[in-house]
Amino acid sequence: MFFLWAIPGISIAQGNNSNQANAILSLSVGDTIQSDTTKIIEDAPLDIGQDRGLFIVTPDQKMQLRILGSVRYLAVYDNVNFSNKNSFNTFFIPTPATEDKIPNYYNGLSQTRLGFEITRSTEKGNVFIRLETDFAGANGFRIRHAYGQINRVLLGQTWSLFSHVSALPSTVDFAGPTGSIVTKTPQIRYSAPKFIGETNFAFALEYLPPDLNIPDSLHIEAFQLIPNITVRADRSFSWGSAQVSGILPVLSGIYKDQLELIPGWGISASCVVNVWAKGKWYIQGVGGKAISKYFTDLAGNGFDIQFPPDGGNTSPFTYGFYATYEHRWLPMLYSNFTYGLCSLKQESYTPDIGYYKGQAFRVNTFWDITDGAKAGGELIWGNRENKNGEIGNAIRFNLLFYYDF
Repeated sequence: MFFLWAIPGISIAQGNNSNQANAILSLSVGDTIQSDTTKIIEDAPLDIGQDRGLFIVTPDQKMQLRILGSVRYLAVYDNVNFSNKNSFNTFFIPTPATEDKIPNYYNGLSQTRLGFEITRSTEKGNVFIRLETDFAGANGFRIRHAYGQINRVLLGQTWSLFSHVSALPSTVDFAGPTGSIVTKTPQIRYSAPKFIGETNFAFALEYLPPDLNIPDSLHIEAFQLIPNITVRADRSFSWGSAQVSGILPVLSGIYKDQLELIPGWGISASCVVNVWAKGKWYIQGVGGKAISKYFTDLAGNGFDIQFPPDGGNTSPFTYGFYATYEHRWLPMLYSNFTYGLCSLKQESYTPDIGYYKGQAFRVNTFWDITDGAKAGGELIWGNRENKNGEIGNAIRFNLLFYYDF
């Protein structure tokens, strides 16, 4: 139910705790807000619930504004010196060649979020606009989601179709499990619910520039000429859900006054399995070439293409995997246990201290303190292995307290 009351020029509706995920608000029936399944909202773990927020409705009942937010306080303890406190990245675990074991403690509020959603009823269907931000960007402020949708067409920035956020376990760590794909991209998307039987289908043209580390001796200008083509199919079953995605990225650049196009590929698959009433499994696997920028552990380090000293280029095979078991101890208390792996193929010419693989084991526990207020704790052990076999280990402990309004 929604509770409505009037103030000059508008009416306001405040949601209760009913489950309304993946529903759009239709404003065309009297003074009652109806539900419709056309709105594209992919809820990642710890996202602000669809039943939270302040709802403001125009007198003609044709437009609604939802204001939502979350205040999030994070405490972190590391036994090594990580530059990023929001996410545990195995690439930055120090090895004997780069020893930097300085324990440190951190507090921050950068995961705090603020968002706005507008739904407008038109003759062509409902128009939905979403803007959500946080403060975890390089300079503080960051756009998480910014897109508009009408019927089956979406334009703007949201989760890549190559990401499977519905198969992510809840983690205090911002980036999710090691080996997972958690990426947002600007895109043009078309969705076809129940395209074949009960299987949903989506197609998108996405923008994510090549992630390259170009030697100074090579005068290459890299850019994105052709959008990344992504497709996804997903379906729900009595035992859970499954989805599979594919991507065709094309890396572009100018070398010796000639245009170079280097195609890549990628496949991701995931499932959620309800093994019994209080337990479930989350499993995901990803592999491909020229897709390192999609992995949190590898993004920004220039691994999409490597340049041998004798000329030419190669796109290393990259893969990731994680498996999580989640158990609900009490209605307001649950834990999960996750193992994740991320690996980058090494060539004969790559440095001996080059990143070969990283793995991590995580334990998370979350407690619903009261309506809207939650707390989570996470213990992470991870290691990095270099091409030459050197190994570095790291431990992180996270605490997160937050209130969604």
